[in-house]
Amino acid sequence: MADIAPFRGVRYAQAKVGGDLSKVMAPPYDVISKDEQDQLYERHPNNVVRLILGKEENKYQSATKLFSEWQENGILQPDTCEAIYVYHQIFSDPVTGKLAPERTGIVCLLKLEEYSSGKVLPHENTLTAAKADRLELLKATNAQFESIYGLFSDPDRSVASFLAEYDDREAIIEEVSGLIGSSHRIEKISDANAINALRELIQDKPIFIADGHHRYETSLNYRREVRQFSDAPDGTLAEDYILITLTAFEDEGLLVLPTHRIVKNVDQNKVDGLLESLGEIATIEQCAASDIEASITRMGAAGCKAIGIVLPNNQSYVATMKPSIDLTTVVKGDAAKVTKQLDVTLLQSLVLDERLGISAEKLASGSSVSYTRSVDDAIQAVQSGQGQAAFILGRPSVQEVRDVSLAGDRMPQKSTFFFPKLLSGLVMRNLLLDNPKNLSDDE
Repeated sequence: MADIAPFRGVRYAQAKVGGDLSKVMAPPYDVISKDEQDQLYERHPNNVVRLILGKEENKYQSATKLFSEWQENGILQPDTCEAIYVYHQIFSDPVTGKLAPERTGIVCLLKLEEYSSGKVLPHENTLTAAKADRLELLKATNAQFESIYGLFSDPDRSVASFLAEYDDREAIIEEVSGLIGSSHRIEKISDANAINALRELIQDKPIFIADGHHRYETSLNYRREVRQFSDAPDGTLAEDYILITLTAFEDEGLLVLPTHRIVKNVDQNKVDGLLESLGEIATIEQCAASDIEASITRMGAAGCKAIGIVLPNNQSYVATMKPSIDLTTVVKGDAAKVTKQLDVTLLQSLVLDERLGISAEKLASGSSVSYTRSVDDAIQAVQSGQGQAAFILGRPSVQEVRDVSLAGDRMPQKSTFFFPKLLSGLVMRNLLLDNPKNLSDDE
């Protein structure tokens, strides 16, 4: 199902940026705060943030100019031949502090497919504004500066075994540390036989998008625009492909974190009556704010559906859905059973929408709900008066992501946070360097 391909990666010339690659790298554009953006600008004049999230008035024109100049000056250099890259990340669980198993990804190109084909499957909804922004950047620069993140099934560990046994890999980035909670190492595979072997191992597998839905759909839109004026065979244009990093579902280093919600600008009477209203479908137990995350984790391990609730005046609770409640009935809509039973779906449908009046439209506007990955930040937002209430979610599972995608459904926005993120700036793609003929199997 999946058609992957090698490409000529564009990478920083270490000697040209002072020898320390960490100074020119950045988190993904969509997790960079305004303060972090300023700090990255100050860290180095060639930091990739200037390409992915510029501060200039015309940031798209600026990114185009800088990308061209940096290549002309040798700051960014393309590899001499097409390759597939192996990405290793070593990190600790940000909650427990325990060292996690190393996570491995394959950095390559993926042939774009409509979701309806079943070859590439989403799991989250997207917002229009973010896609419009990324489309303008792509059209202006003809580049994909950041890799999206995808998952595939490898139950017999055939891909993992191949990578473990194939030792003719060139280490091109030994280590970049101290960024986004992970250390990063990149190897290159340029041997055509090895690349073809990897392509064959993955070709029968659907790809599940983990991170990068907006960029994937942006690339689909761009491809449609380009193909209006081209009669080239499918799969032979550079625009037919997107930069992606692929990890197996079975990789022991996969870690998915929740994103918590902070509510504001809603009817205070509805917030005041929330606990009583929820009592119809859930058991409400008070707990210390410091124990709320652990309480939810314990309930989840016991097979219960639980949501943490933080209210002003140091009030914290855990709402556990009553076993007698049929969630497929109380959650409205025609979504699949697995989707209706997600913690994030229960929160969106039964709490935010039905009891607080935050419809899907209000949610999309961003005026009523903000998001954070930190339980402490969520609690502090309520106690400081910045939010009227906060809702703490348990960790989603990788299996839930796969099941929702296979059911043809999507989770609400900000349902999953795959940790750690992919570091931006390690390997980039210039679409103008691709040889379309070499991307096709019809050579």
